[in-house]
Amino acid sequence: MILPVTSRFVFLLIIVFSFIGGAEAIEILVPQDVPNIQQAIAIANDGDEIIVSAGIWNEAIDFSGKNIVIRSQEGPDKTRIEGTLDASVVTFQSGETNLAKLEGFKISGGGGTGSPGPQLGGGIYISGASPCIRDCIIEENQASVGGGVYIDAGLSQPVVFEEVQILSNLALNSGGGLGIVGVDSGVILANCLIQGNQSETVAGAIYCEASSVQLQSCQVTQNSAEMLVGGVWLYLNSEGDFFDCEFSSNSSLIVGGAVVVSDFSLLTMERCFLLNNCGGVSGGGLLLDVGDDQLLQTIRSCVFLGNLASGTGADVVISFNQVSVLMERCTFGPPAAGSASNIRVNNDYPEVLLLDSCIVQGGGVASIDAEPGSTLGYFSCIEGLASTGIESIDCIDEDPLFVDPAAGILTLQVGSPCIDSGNPALPLDPDGTAPDMGALPVAQLGEFRRGDVDGSGSSNLGDAIQILGMLFVSGSATIDCLDAGDCNDDGALNISDAVTLLDTLFVSGEPLPVPFEECGADPTPDALDCAIFCP
Repeated sequence: MILPVTSRFVFLLIIVFSFIGGAEAIEILVPQDVPNIQQAIAIANDGDEIIVSAGIWNEAIDFSGKNIVIRSQEGPDKTRIEGTLDASVVTFQSGETNLAKLEGFKISGGGGTGSPGPQLGGGIYISGASPCIRDCIIEENQASVGGGVYIDAGLSQPVVFEEVQILSNLALNSGGGLGIVGVDSGVILANCLIQGNQSETVAGAIYCEASSVQLQSCQVTQNSAEMLVGGVWLYLNSEGDFFDCEFSSNSSLIVGGAVVVSDFSLLTMERCFLLNNCGGVSGGGLLLDVGDDQLLQTIRSCVFLGNLASGTGADVVISFNQVSVLMERCTFGPPAAGSASNIRVNNDYPEVLLLDSCIVQGGGVASIDAEPGSTLGYFSCIEGLASTGIESIDCIDEDPLFVDPAAGILTLQVGSPCIDSGNPALPLDPDGTAPDMGALPVAQLGEFRRGDVDGSGSSNLGDAIQILGMLFVSGSATIDCLDAGDCNDDGALNISDAVTLLDTLFVSGEPLPVPFEECGADPTPDALDCAIFCP
């Protein structure tokens, strides 16, 4: 007689094998093998994989110290873990490493961990652990600190977020999107979107205290705080490394729109765009209040445009405390109407700020408002140079000839006095000529054909294959013109660009966004660039 194989029988087998030493990693299906995710965790061992079917899962889960993978079958749009605002939805608090992975879920309805006391981490609570979160949407959670995510006391590995969206979360105190406290091992966010989060007090997007955080190709946009710092606050001996990111439309009521660095913290920011942020009275783009001139704050190849501060320093404010700042090859376009200056230096320590090969244009009353002796301009183009109060070496006061600053296009026209006029001690431009002033050198200005990733002069199947290879195949050739690969012109390079190109080539025939088929400049400011000339 052959007995039927029931789901209960399979479940019992899983339990039996989970207690057999040396058993190979297994897959546990939810709800086919067990009825919910937490029961699957209970029987899982390190290395096992829990695969969750689409649906809404009304439970709070704890990885319970297990280095397992929990992933959805159909992605975050169809698979949600839903809390009831009385606990964190997902918890890592027992030494989990990067081998503990959560993939493909929407996390919502969380209220945080910590009663009695402040609630921490509405959506995800991480303490003494270093998991990897990938392809998740953390949305509409709330807590006192870290409305979306709270992290403290990591292990020797960094906590990693890849392709995660942190949306519309609320913090009563700090860190509407994320609260990061005392994490020496660091937190890495790569290709993430942090949007629409709010704090009723400080740091609408990210609150980082005594920790290290790295943002790579992230978009931080439309976050807000009712008091201080709409975007990211590096506070109290923190360290931030931000590369190829966009900070846009973040706001606070008092000071600090996009990024604030204070209390002996350190910032390195390269190839970032700070656009249309509002810092209340001052510091629409960046506010530096460090207190230590031995920590060199480095801002390199960044673009500031359309930021607002009703008092002073629409783009950058440097406070009364000691600080040392290098701004190299940055472009400061016109701030929003009503701003008094692009840059304000409030202290008179010698050479607080070095502007090297920068362009500063259109700052209301003054492009730069600096205390005497505090600022040195070096091979830079500065509007109203004579009235700025800065010392200058080989600087000019001329129209930089932006292509269309009113439309947000700060690339340089042919004939710009800023071309080949930067500091000759800096690296040459990609075309082998002298460095330009500003963040957008000749090789990045201008011109490419959207979809022509390999620079062959036309778009074809090989371009789509190259995009997919760069994204998913280790060791594949890099793309020298990322703008050309951004086939849907959303400011990011991902699988949807390959899909868009294939649709144009073989299905709909609809043209890609301009510039397409003919060389042209990118009409959309973003963190992508193009390091080759259009063929």
